[in-house]
Amino acid sequence: MFKIKPFAAILPLLFFITTQVYAQVSNPQGDLNRLTADDIWAHTLEGSYFNEFWTYHFFLDDGMKVHITFSIADFGSIKSPVSGVQVSVDRLNGQLYQLSREYNINHLVQDKENYIFRNRIDRELFFEGKLTEKQRVRIHTTKDGVTYDIDLEIFDIVNGFKWGNGKYRINSEQVGVFTHIPYAKVKGYVEVDNFRNDVTGSVYMDHVFQQQMTTRLVDSGYRFIYHDGPDNWDIIYMMLPDNSNDRNLVGHRVVNREGEITVHGLTHIDNLIKRNMFGEDVARELDIRMDNSETLRLTRRTDSEKFSLLGELGRFARAAARTFLGGEVIHFRGEAVLLETGERPKRGHYNFLIVS
Repeated sequence: MFKIKPFAAILPLLFFITTQVYAQVSNPQGDLNRLTADDIWAHTLEGSYFNEFWTYHFFLDDGMKVHITFSIADFGSIKSPVSGVQVSVDRLNGQLYQLSREYNINHLVQDKENYIFRNRIDRELFFEGKLTEKQRVRIHTTKDGVTYDIDLEIFDIVNGFKWGNGKYRINSEQVGVFTHIPYAKVKGYVEVDNFRNDVTGSVYMDHVFQQQMTTRLVDSGYRFIYHDGPDNWDIIYMMLPDNSNDRNLVGHRVVNREGEITVHGLTHIDNLIKRNMFGEDVARELDIRMDNSETLRLTRRTDSEKFSLLGELGRFARAAARTFLGGEVIHFRGEAVLLETGERPKRGHYNFLIVS
């Protein structure tokens, strides 16, 4: 049952002034709305710039974690529009494996009749299936002599949602955030470099899209995912805008407690402590204010990986791309703890990003 508990009135537009720009940020308004199966298709694919990401987070019972991001992007004059897939497999045979693939966007297939999103017709890089009935994520490719063979079936899917219209405003731009899979079960296998595990576990998937480059809008972004069954999960997604010297946020927390779902806007970082990780300064502890004036504390505990979208470029190409884009988006993943007054600590998984 999809129950939504009323909450305090959402804060209006937050206006703030930095030393360089006058900016405004705002969260959506209204209730959580169910997503339909057709909401999964690309929402951009036009204009001079766009970014769109479908990110699956698989948390497997044997301790392994798999992250798979399908994407489309147009970086303007720097290169032709592309679709891509990024894969990380952590703790298979005690190793971390990372893969990136991209193709000219003319090869992208969106088969809306059969619910298939495929990077290229002759490549086994796709997700398929009509939500909330079922989905399958398939990766089969070889790069630098390493073969990735991943086949994961997603089932018992909790209905996805968007808050209001799903649009979060940063300056004059809007960022769409749709949560297609807050919680589901998964089974299948993961094989990399001839090491194979049959797996079971849970999965979360969200879909983020915008008509601008992330590097021009965002200083940093934060996900936290806690899974303890289909009626007990906690999801945080938030973005700190660029030039946000007073740390005003856009984002949400959606929590399911024994089948009762509530949503709150995230409005401000009251306290931020950074620590060096993999050569970058990354948030170690955040005190996050919600729109009901209560605060949450999110603390990184175990760091597993660093993943750069430009990581496979050569030194000169990477420097040119950073100059054009105004920065580089770097992801960090691991385990974290969420603390809330009067509640037991929740040990879950984090995915932070910074624009470096």
